Amino acid sequence: MRTPARWRLGAVTAVGLGALVTGSLPGGAARAQEADAALTYACRLPSGTSQEVGVRVRGTFPATGTAGRPVRPGRVTATVTIPEAAPSEVGALGGASVAGIAELGVSVRQNGRAAQATWPGLTTPATPVADGADLVLAASGDVPPVTPAGTGDLTFTAGDLALELSPRDAHGGIPADAKPAITIGCEPSGEHVLAAVPVAGGADPARPAPPNAAPPETVPPETAPPKTGKRAAAGAPGETPAECGRFTGPDDDWYPGCVYLSGFSNVTKLKGAAILNDPESGRPALTNLVYSLTDTGASVRQRFVSPLRSRSTFLTFGFMPTTATMEMTQRPLGPGEDYGTFEAVSDMQTGIQSVSAHMRMSIRISDVSVNGTPLDVGGNCRTATDADIALKGRMTSVLEGGMLDGSFSIPRFTGCGAGEDLGPLFNGTVSGPGNLLRVSLGATCIPDADISCPPVVPTPARTAPPPATG
Repeated sequence: MRTPARWRLGAVTAVGLGALVTGSLPGGAARAQEADAALTYACRLPSGTSQEVGVRVRGTFPATGTAGRPVRPGRVTATVTIPEAAPSEVGALGGASVAGIAELGVSVRQNGRAAQATWPGLTTPATPVADGADLVLAASGDVPPVTPAGTGDLTFTAGDLALELSPRDAHGGIPADAKPAITIGCEPSGEHVLAAVPVAGGADPARPAPPNAAPPETVPPETAPPKTGKRAAAGAPGETPAECGRFTGPDDDWYPGCVYLSGFSNVTKLKGAAILNDPESGRPALTNLVYSLTDTGASVRQRFVSPLRSRSTFLTFGFMPTTATMEMTQRPLGPGEDYGTFEAVSDMQTGIQSVSAHMRMSIRISDVSVNGTPLDVGGNCRTATDADIALKGRMTSVLEGGMLDGSFSIPRFTGCGAGEDLGPLFNGTVSGPGNLLRVSLGATCIPDADISCPPVVPTPARTAPPPATG
């Protein structure tokens, strides 16, 4: 496989917004906008060289929005075209094909103010790598909603793109001699608007939006809501969240619901723990799920609506107080696979369920201060690979809630530091195996039947309860 001196743009060469169409249905009802933007990105390869790449972003956006209610984009596809003779880094993976996971940064603006969001977990199918042919990787996935606080156009602008590529054999499987995945980071060449959604008034009359509304609250939120002094009240809304149940199963035998979780994640090297999904650090992340009852118990598929955020202080090197925000973003278990799984098997004698959970998370660190002095780690200080997390627990029913335990390895960090490479600092003090994760699950809110709704944030459990019994 020859390596060109420079990638050249192939079929996708236009820069900026390709087409943004708003039509109407019979009877005058507005239909969704179809966004189709052909963009140019500068991509940095693992070798350190920078190349120009064409990226086409397509998706469906609502024709209009209402203040205080989620604006929910449809499924988004980012097609990355690596023209002719794929670069040596891709060819060196060794597989007949590659599969990828992409994350697209998005700036959401309203009334001159902006907030940053990410569209993680866009996955590509296994795509053949052929000498002398374009490598076209179409990464697709559902993206989180955005809730505007006020009126005015809500503008979505494409930001940084990260693409992780893994080798696959001719049948889409993982080769026996598979090499580690590679990550390609890309920055947009200029500003690329994807869509603009007009937002009209319509807030709850009992809670009107102020005339000079705050900037849009994106998923994840940029600021914390007012504290109430009660953890559950701060995290759980007064009514079932609009996002609850917006997750579909493979067929009609799967039923939608939502749940909150909380817990503690140890950092073994720092001899401390961070609160997981801490409502005091902002609105806690809701977990959407679908479940199916089986002959042996229940099968659950879940996905966090937004990243899990927490802010914690540790004593680095045993004496230096270091405070940082940790953000955990869920990733698919594999290209084209589920995000998270819960399998519950009931004991035929006691009825108690043994629950096994599996998920993958990308961890980002930001807003760091050491002994009160800010430490600029940049905007992309994150684990180079995903943390693979497996949890187990016993409970009366996975839908009624309980506790799950497990330990996981924190991968090495990359992209840390604005003026100097701070990766070795985090790798030496944070990365490593044996980090305990203890998760408390609340009761599942089933909106169609109004059972256990609205969902409540459970109090994080510091110690393990005695095993469930019949």
